[in-house]
Amino acid sequence: MIQGLLPYTQLMLSICNLAVLAYAFKKFLGKPHENLEGRVSAVEFEVKEIKDSLKQGNDRFRSQENINKVLIYSILALIDFEIHYCETEHKPVSKALEKAKNDLDEFFAENRKL
Repeated sequence: MIQGLLPYTQLMLSICNLAVLAYAFKKFLGKPHENLEGRVSAVEFEVKEIKDSLKQGNDRFRSQENINKVLIYSILALIDFEIHYCETEHKPVSKALEKAKNDLDEFFAENRKL
């Protein structure tokens, strides 16, 4: 009786052995795909971080541009005030002040965006 079961047991063990080998082979072949998925995910995350960083940098530059604009207009107003003060007090306007005024006017003529 045992000898009658022995071929069936060996057949069953061989089939199980083949199933384990097929599973291991499938896992072995799937390993490069898993590695690539992990690497692609890491690269996508890094690209997202870089884009976010660039966006923050662009916002900062836009803010800096607005600050520069306000400062330039403030300086121009101070120069105009000083020139007007000198004229009302009948004092001579310094050459440096006139040059600063001319330089700013030239700057605005070249950069009409401001």
